This record gives sequence, structure tokens and C-alpha cells, in this order.
Amino acid sequence: METERRISVSLPNDLVARVDSLIGKTRSRSKFIEKVLRDVVEPKRRRKLNKREIDIINANSTLINSQVEETLEFQAEW
Repeated sequence: METERRISVSLPNDLVARVDSLIGKTRSRSKFIEKVLRDVVEPKRRRKLNKREIDIINANSTLINSQVEETLEFQAEW
């Protein structure tokens, strides 16, 4: 199980009131804010990772393309 770390965040009163009205009495603010942050952070993390991988592919595109051509030529001979 992932450990948790307690932090302190200051939010405007109107935003806290909006959060409270969304979650009601059945959920905690912490869990709600955690989910909202995950929904924002995870896609950004994935985009960053995808960009890194695309940069690697682009840097090696000449080699990759030549390997694909060789494979296609080999398959065409069969």
C-alpha cells in the first residue's frame, strides 16, 4: 500500500464551500482532492512520457525505417 504524506494547502473559502457541496458528508475532502489531483497529474505525466518516447523514436527514425524496409523486402521475397 502506498504511504501517505500530510501536507497543508490553503484554499479560498468559496472553493472549500464548493468542494463541500460536491462531496456531501459521505466523503472526505482529502480523498476528493486526491482524486481531482490524480485526474490532472496523471494525464500530464503520460504526455511527458509519450513525448520522451516520441523524441527517442524520431532520433532513431532513419535506423527504424531501414529496418522496416528490410523486413518488408524479406517478407515480399517469401
